[in-house]
Amino acid sequence: MQVRFSAKDVDALLEECGRTIGACIQLEPFETIIELSPNIGRGYLQRIKLRPGLEISIGHFEVSEPFRAEVPNNFNWEVIDFKASLSGYVKGDFSNNFTYEYSLSPRQSRVSFSANCGEWIECQPHQPIIHVEVFAEPSTLNNLIAGRVDQVSGDLQAILASKLTKPLSFTQEMSHTTFQAAEQILNCPYQGVTRQLYLESRALELIALQLPLRSSKGHIASSNYILKADDVDRIHYAREILLSNLENPPSLLELAQRVGLNDYKLKRGFRQVFGTTAFGCLYHHRMERARRLLETNYSTVTEVAQAVGYTSATSFSAAFKKKFGMSPRCYKLRP
Repeated sequence: MQVRFSAKDVDALLEECGRTIGACIQLEPFETIIELSPNIGRGYLQRIKLRPGLEISIGHFEVSEPFRAEVPNNFNWEVIDFKASLSGYVKGDFSNNFTYEYSLSPRQSRVSFSANCGEWIECQPHQPIIHVEVFAEPSTLNNLIAGRVDQVSGDLQAILASKLTKPLSFTQEMSHTTFQAAEQILNCPYQGVTRQLYLESRALELIALQLPLRSSKGHIASSNYILKADDVDRIHYAREILLSNLENPPSLLELAQRVGLNDYKLKRGFRQVFGTTAFGCLYHHRMERARRLLETNYSTVTEVAQAVGYTSATSFSAAFKKKFGMSPRCYKLRP
């Protein structure tokens, strides 16, 4: 199923979601939940406003068929998004004059920034999606860090100074403490003002745990830097080479040489353009191809492992379980 929204701001988007994909329920003055329609799946999307410029979004749902949602290019919501994935896999991109593809797997977190950008997000059926996000407007985050911008990364400094207008995205493996903070938000045991204060404290903890900082050596710990148009083309070409050689991919150095970049620029550029490393991109597409092969009736787990470049079925099974939360054998036998 594909849904295109026309809303230009987050409040209108919430209303449109309620009309399009489910029923919108106002729980508290600052808390709204959308229950998915049975023809789309089951579960909910929840929005909790904590204070001006700071809110939490919770997604806890499962769709019954491939699902893709799009928002328009003139969508106006300038926020820094601190996202934690507890379960499920999603992919998407956001763009204005720039385009960034990203993917998010279980136990990964992502910090992103977008302003006046379009975005699409898609997910596959029959997998529980559990995401916890904290949205902070730049002015709010600047107040939270008490103006100590010298301690954060160069990209974040530019955002807080309103000097970065292009999208930014950085994905990493989630720490145990980040996972715990996200779970505590999801399972908040309190009500009323105690609930509000508890959720705000956990939201601030999630921000603190994911806040991009300067490195200890004084260099900027940044996921993005300026790429020339020709460099972007070469990085896209590198991705094409990887995806056409899933069974026997080139090394990073070989890949860099084939597209005419040094390996350092390829590594940093790959993360900027696609929101992941070259290895992460290879891993994602190997697992997606494996998932599709497992859905056929004639491929054994060993055959699938070999088809996506794994010489060891054990290593393949471990990689697949990390990605989808179940072994390839269980995935193949699921109803």
